[in-house]
Amino acid sequence: MKLPEPARHSRRFAFEKHAGPISCAIGLIVIIGLYAVRQPMILSPFGLASLANASVALALAAVGQTAVLLTAGLDLSIGAEITLINCFAATTMSASGLGIAWVVAASLLLGLAMGFLNGVVVAYGRVEPLIATFCTAFIFSGAALIVLPRPGGSIPDGFATALTGSWGPLPCSILLLAGAVILVWVPVFNSRLGRYIVAVGDDAASARLSGLPVRRIELASYMLAGLFAAVAALFLAAETTSGDPGIGNIYTLNSLAAAVLGGVALSGGRGTVIGPILGSFVLAIILNALGVFNVSAFWQDFIEGLILMVVLGIGGLRVLRAGNWLALLRS
Repeated sequence: MKLPEPARHSRRFAFEKHAGPISCAIGLIVIIGLYAVRQPMILSPFGLASLANASVALALAAVGQTAVLLTAGLDLSIGAEITLINCFAATTMSASGLGIAWVVAASLLLGLAMGFLNGVVVAYGRVEPLIATFCTAFIFSGAALIVLPRPGGSIPDGFATALTGSWGPLPCSILLLAGAVILVWVPVFNSRLGRYIVAVGDDAASARLSGLPVRRIELASYMLAGLFAAVAALFLAAETTSGDPGIGNIYTLNSLAAAVLGGVALSGGRGTVIGPILGSFVLAIILNALGVFNVSAFWQDFIEGLILMVVLGIGGLRVLRAGNWLALLRS
């Protein structure tokens, strides 16, 4: 029996919504299985904790990127935000008289402030997100170099262990990721703000005509991205026990690719939080496995670039399929 038109659209939407996470989950199982053939110890508690620690920073960045993508925006400064907060934490957590809790709080506020700046420029300055965040990325990167011109600083052992160790059988990094999602993402996207973010990304013009405060909603999405970037930076500081003015460079495009791989639409309005997390684990474990399989540094860069190009290319094709391509080019 042929389904009515609304029912077919509903099923198609549900399939598209969950296709990314399901594909990433299957891919993650396959990749870990292939990894285990070469390195069986990867399935041990220590090995799984190592994979988690290598993936969580990207997952946090991808979740932040997703908050912006859902509004049909883009944040090319997220890597620079991670770098600046990482350098700030590494230079103040041990060297200053501030306690760890105060430095963590200041780092989260710094992330919100950088997201606020991005949101003001994009939402109220009406600058295209690609241009605006590309420019602010240079500002944040320059500030990071002022704070920490070269790799250095230090992180207290207690803080590092708390974020990168294990709590029973569970890696603390997974608990950090779960905590950030449960305490921030879930309340926001179960509230009116979360529904408004999706509505703006789905059709900003209709949202505006419906009376939604589109500019404030866009501003909130960039602040969310900055907050998750701050958590990622603090985790990286704990993982490396130091700061590095170049540590966030890889997270800009990788977070975007992980989000798209997890089913988030570049055109906005569609995506779930679990997809980008699974996509991040897939990407991070692939890149980690390249070293285990003794792939040369040149080929590692080549393969990483190829993966990014393919994933983002697929995301671009989805945008073109989503509507009139002439309208897209004129926008």
